[in-house]
Amino acid sequence: MNLLPPTATADEAPVSLLIVDDVPQNLVAMEALLRRDGLRILCAASGNEALELLLEHDVALALLDVQMPEMDGFTLAELMRGSQRSRHVPIIFLTASPQDPVRSFKGYETGAVDFLHKPVEPQVILGKVSVFIELYQQKLLLKARNEALERALTLNETMVAVLTHDLRTPLSSILLCADKLSLDVPEDAGAQQTLRHLESSALRMARMVEQLLDFSRIRSGGLRLQTRPCDVGAVVAQVVEEVRQGQAEARIEVTCEGDMRVEGDADRLAQVVSNLLGNAL
Repeated sequence: MNLLPPTATADEAPVSLLIVDDVPQNLVAMEALLRRDGLRILCAASGNEALELLLEHDVALALLDVQMPEMDGFTLAELMRGSQRSRHVPIIFLTASPQDPVRSFKGYETGAVDFLHKPVEPQVILGKVSVFIELYQQKLLLKARNEALERALTLNETMVAVLTHDLRTPLSSILLCADKLSLDVPEDAGAQQTLRHLESSALRMARMVEQLLDFSRIRSGGLRLQTRPCDVGAVVAQVVEEVRQGQAEARIEVTCEGDMRVEGDADRLAQVVSNLLGNAL
């Protein structure tokens, strides 16, 4: 029976398995049974020795003998659960004692995933160890993929931030040119209308660029609302006027009632109103 999943290769980092038993013959027998390529077997003859190994190695599974002097398997399991490094290590208890529901309950209470009685059938222990080794390898693979995805996302956000920053320069040039042209053709109503459309579109693109930057800031925790006293009615009126410049035929009615003064971020409120109007139109 092959202990490792089919995807494991000799070139991959070995997976560590911890065996704790105060009887040397049991350690030798268990190590001989479980030894496979790609599996590093760590043997400890006491609880203290096991804790030292856990400080040095990340293990996929711990096989703990229950009856040990000084520190039994239950105490060792409790100490493992109290450490950030080893609290998530699956534990299988091995005991030579007769079947005892109370003892089994205590084992599961201290964090065991299984409780086996000696002598353990070789195929049983091989099958159980194989499952936990595979789960551990899948966890490492998932972690590596998440890290790669996070790096790709960070790179993508950096590129978006650089691109949106660089887009500001040509947009500013477009707006300046449109403003200059409006002065050169003051009597040409058709040209003035075209220039207003050009200016409105450029302003809308500038807002979209700013929204892309906002997304990057939100991901990096850098976006902060700049709240101050503002008039919501004035904010809405300003946005409506900008929209009318680009869509003079649009019929937009603004009605304000009551006190429109709030503590808010006028720029973010303007983005909300602009999006709502854009969707409606």
